Amino acid sequence: MREKCAAIVNLMMKLNLGCAVLSGVALLLMMLVGALDVVGTNLDIIGLTSFPIPAAFEFMATMMVVSVFLAMSLGQARRTHIRVEVLVDKLPRPLRRLADLIRHALSMVFFLCIAYFGALSALHSFNVGEYAPGIINFPIWPARVVLAVGASLISLQCLLDIVGVLSSRYSVENHELASGPKPRID
Repeated sequence: MREKCAAIVNLMMKLNLGCAVLSGVALLLMMLVGALDVVGTNLDIIGLTSFPIPAAFEFMATMMVVSVFLAMSLGQARRTHIRVEVLVDKLPRPLRRLADLIRHALSMVFFLCIAYFGALSALHSFNVGEYAPGIINFPIWPARVVLAVGASLISLQCLLDIVGVLSSRYSVENHELASGPKPRID
C-alpha cells in the first residue's frame, strides 16, 4: 500500500514538473515573440520597413494563460503560493489540520469551478470556431483548454493535499520533488 501511495505522489509531482516546464517554455516564447515584435515594429526608426509580427498580441495572451495555469499546481505542491498564517500558526495542531483541510477544500472547489466553466467555454469556442480576428485569425479555444487542464491539475493537487492532511502517506510536503532543486555547493 505504501508503494502505491508513493507512486501516486510521485506521478503527481512529475506531472506538476512537466507542466511547469511547459509554462517556462511559454514564458520564453512570450519573451522572444514580444522582443521580435517590438524590434520589427520599430525598424522604421532606422530607415527600414517596419515588420510587426502578425497575431503577436493574441499569441502572447494564449502563452500567458499557459504560463500561469500550468505552473499553479507545482506552486500548490511546493507551498509557494502566498498564505497568511498569522492566526493559524497559533492554533493547536488539530485545529491547524482542520484549517488546512478547509483551505484545501475551498481551493479545490474554486479551481474545480474554473475547470468546469473553462471546459464548457473551450468546448463552445471550439464548436463555433471562435477566433480573434486579425491578419491571422487566431483560435481562442486552445487557451481555454489549457485553462481547464491547469485548473483541473491544481484541483487534483488540492485533493491530494486534503488526503495528505488526513494521511501522511499521501503528503507531498516530504516528497523530494516538492522542495525544488537543492542548492549546489561546489
